[in-house]
Amino acid sequence: MKIKQGKTILLLLAVTLFMACESPTWIIADMPPATPSEIPPFVLTKPVVEINERINCFKYAGIVFKLLNNGEGHIEKIKICFMLFDAKGQSSPFIGSNKFEITKYDFLAPGENKEIGISLDRHIYIAPTEPYLIDFFYISEIHYIDGTIWQDTYGKYRVR
Repeated sequence: MKIKQGKTILLLLAVTLFMACESPTWIIADMPPATPSEIPPFVLTKPVVEINERINCFKYAGIVFKLLNNGEGHIEKIKICFMLFDAKGQSSPFIGSNKFEITKYDFLAPGENKEIGISLDRHIYIAPTEPYLIDFFYISEIHYIDGTIWQDTYGKYRVR
């Protein structure tokens, strides 16, 4: 009798809780986004720092990743944000800030998957012997040729 009464009390408590909340937005569930606008218009791979020369991209160091244009528009440029750290001391390897915001002009048609390279040569004063560590890497803006702009100002879709 006590077990049955305990289950009844828990059920009443749960029903009362749901009735008291007009919008139970605090409930955490692993479900797909409610609207397609919550899904970014791209797919990207984890970025990698390379410390060797890549022809027509960089001489000493750069970041390479692949980007799939999952949207319906033609991309003309992207703005990329990230942080870099020294591999040994995990501190900033640069004089000044280790936070970067780089605009890359590159054309991607809808459905196109392309390897993107970002040169770090103009930001370094000595060639690294070990690759830097990348943190908080994200696409903050995508500019389309029709003038529309997609934004992720706070790095919601970041890669770590």
